[in-house]
Parts: sequence; structure tokens; C-alpha cells
Amino acid sequence: MACSSGTNTKPSELEATTVVIDDQKGSEVTKKNPSTGTAPTPLRKEVLTVERKASDIGVTAESIKIAVVIPDLKGLRDIGFPLPAALSNQHLTERFTKYFDEWNDAGGINGRMIETVEISWDPLSIASMEDACIKATLDEQVFMAVNGPGFSPEFIPCFTVESDTIFLYGEVASQALIDAAPNRLFTLNPPAEVAATVAAELAINQGLISPGQKIGILSMEDAGLLIASSSAKTVLEESGYETVTITISSAGLDNASANAEGAAAVSQFTAEGVDHVFVMVPFIYASGFWGEIGEIQPTWERTLIDSAPSNCTPFGASRTNPAADGAICVTAYDSYALPGGGLRDDGNFQKICRREWLSHFPIFNDQSNIGVPSGEVGLETFDGELLNSDFAPWECTMVRFIKEALENSGINPTRDSFADALREISGPMAFRSDGEGTFGPEKNYYSTKMWVVRFTIVSSETTRGEDGTFNGCPAPVNCWIPVSGEWFSID
Repeated sequence: MACSSGTNTKPSELEATTVVIDDQKGSEVTKKNPSTGTAPTPLRKEVLTVERKASDIGVTAESIKIAVVIPDLKGLRDIGFPLPAALSNQHLTERFTKYFDEWNDAGGINGRMIETVEISWDPLSIASMEDACIKATLDEQVFMAVNGPGFSPEFIPCFTVESDTIFLYGEVASQALIDAAPNRLFTLNPPAEVAATVAAELAINQGLISPGQKIGILSMEDAGLLIASSSAKTVLEESGYETVTITISSAGLDNASANAEGAAAVSQFTAEGVDHVFVMVPFIYASGFWGEIGEIQPTWERTLIDSAPSNCTPFGASRTNPAADGAICVTAYDSYALPGGGLRDDGNFQKICRREWLSHFPIFNDQSNIGVPSGEVGLETFDGELLNSDFAPWECTMVRFIKEALENSGINPTRDSFADALREISGPMAFRSDGEGTFGPEKNYYSTKMWVVRFTIVSSETTRGEDGTFNGCPAPVNCWIPVSGEWFSID
């Protein structure tokens, strides 16, 4: 589409000021003078404005509809799982929407307002996860869905494959799920297969396991976890290790049954004579396993693999059975603790995230302490110090690339143009991957590095030491401490 300047312009200027408008981006390109091949500076231009229109599902001329997918934690509370009261549905949704509101107040994204739909699911109910997808994609017809931590990867294809909807996920999904919809699923963590492969390779190369040992693998009947456990098994067996895999049934996501099976696996591994066990089960289904570890005290070692949601996060550590003390995790998640003791400070990006967190949530009384589990208010130390929740790194990272990709996906964005824009993004990453992330043409996950951390328990009577830690941890709760502090790039 082209236009010329007004009738009072000289012929040479008419040719020089021909303007081409990109219908998607609304960008202006001055066309070269066809007679000279040059582009002389025009005295005057007429610039066409691209009209906003309904360009895709969930996109109107005035708005972009985004589903914020959050866990309704009532079910977990009902079975006695310890959760801070501040972790309400409203709070979890506002971790995204507080940013969206700020964008809207500043004029929106390329003139469009962000319209938010809260979609919740029960972590213990399969039916609720499928219902969440149906509500978002069929009932609400959103442009995209976003989830920080927790949604089961098993139900992501309902969004990405069956409904052709973009799903931005703050956790780990399998490469198989990504490959099934390569322009629709983007994650923060490395795929489960990548995490498992890197974990097995690091365990071998870093001497976490010794040649000739028999290695157990605790997995679960989940498509992503089965692929991840198979990936680890392949690496181990190709390196000469004998493996034994025990798979927990996830039928119905029955928490009690899954934990009973996990407890039984401890004796089974012992009977098999294993020397080391890789644990790939999500922490909410692993309490039975760790409880049995505490009861019978097997001699074999344990390594967690960051192949399931929140396995190796500070929140996961704070809710993991103390019997896991000393267990290793290979993960992309960061730690405030230093290998030799003491604590590190926030980097520049994390300082911004923390300031925004306090601005968005007055409930924390302008106080956010490193390493304190998400949602805690007034966590009291043995010395009487009151600590408040750390900020949420998932959402703080994700809103940055959501905004950048929306701005760069055209005046009339589509899901495909958004995916293309997302693949061009790299930048800071809060509390993960040594502080940096990048997508790419063939890379749908943002993390670039992983490292090895060790689970450390902290009793309620632990006082803050001279190095500022509680038995090496930043808060009086169990935590992950780096083993060497060395990050390893993901190939």
C-alpha cells in the first residue's frame, strides 16, 4: 500500500516521499526514487496510520484478552498441606494483573487494553484442570494463557494443541509437549528431558555417583515425567550404570495413594540393592517417599531432578520432609545461599522485582526478606525477628517478555506474530539460570544454565548466625544451598 504527498510538492519530492506501510507493524519505509535509485530527504511526508482491528481470537480493536491460570489452594489446605493465608486466589492473580493494570494506565499495548480473566484449578483434581482449559479457550476465547508455578503439564495440550492457544508456563514441560505445538508453548525452565539428561550427565561428570553403582529412578505415570526418566535412564545405561525404575501411579491424582506408593518404593529400592536414587516426582506427591526415608534410613543416596513443577524451589524446600536432608538437586533455580556460607545480595533485576512486589502488595508492609517462602507474613524466627515473603520471580520475569513480545508483534497481533516476537527475546531472569535467559528459533524455554544444590534442614530453634544465615539458609526454613556455585550451560 503506498501514497504520495500533496499536490504542492515538486515531482522529484513526490517520488522520494512515497511511503510503504507495513500492515502488521505500521512501520514507515521511504521508497527510493525510481529514476535515480537514491532517497533524497523529502520536505514533507504523509504517514498513514494502520487501523486496529480484530486480528485473532481474543484480540479486538480495543483489547487483548489474557487468561491468568492459578491454583485454587483450598484442596491442599483441606488435606492439611501448610500454606500461608496470603496465598489467596486474588493475590496469585494480581502477581500478573498489577503489571497489566500499569500497562493499561499508560495507554495499553499499541493502544489496546489488557483484559484479564482469572482461571483457577484444584491441584488435586484432574477434572478441574480440564475445566480450566475449557473455560479459558472455549468460554472466554482468550488470546493466550499464562501460569507462573504449578499447573500440570499433562493438561497443557488442551490449550496448545486442541485449542491452538498460546500457553506461557513458568515451570518445566517436556520437549514432546513443546514439539506438539512449537508456536504455542513457551516455558521458563528447561524441558523435562533436557533437565533429566543434564542431571544424569552432571551426576556422572561431577562425581555425584560412582562408576559401577546401581541407580534407582523414581518416576510417575505422567507423560512428561516418563519421558524424562527414560532420558536419564538412557544416559546412565550408556555410561555403564545399571538402573531400576519404579513408577508411581498418578491415576486420579490421588494424593494419598501416590504418597503410599512412594513410601513403598523405598523398600523396593532397598531390596533391589540400589546405591543412589534419582527422584522425579513432584514434591506434593513425594512426602510419603521422604517420610519412609526418615523411618528406615536407607544407606543409598538421593538426587532430585528438576523435571516436575516446583521440585527445587525455595517454596518446595520449605514444604519438603526434613528426611530429605543432604539430597542433591540439579536445577535451573537459583539460591541466595553461598557455598562457603553467607548470603548474596539481589542483582539489579531482582532489586527491581522486589521493589515492584512491595509496591503491588501492601500486605507485606514494605518488607520482603530473601528466602522466605512465598506468601508468608510475619514468619517469626527463634530470636523474635519477623520476616515477610520473598518476591515471586516467575511472574516478574514473565511480564517483561510478554510486554516486549506484544509490543513487537504488530499493530494487529496474531498468535503467530506474538510467537515470532517472543523468539527474538533475551534478557534478565529473576532467581533462575544465573540471572539470564533467552528464547530462540528452535528454543522455547528461557533458561540457559543449571547447577547443583543440596537440601539443608533448619529447625525452628535455629538462630541467625554471624554470617547472616540460619544453618546456611537465608531464612529459618529448609533451603537449597549450592554445592560448588558453578553454573553449567545447557547445550
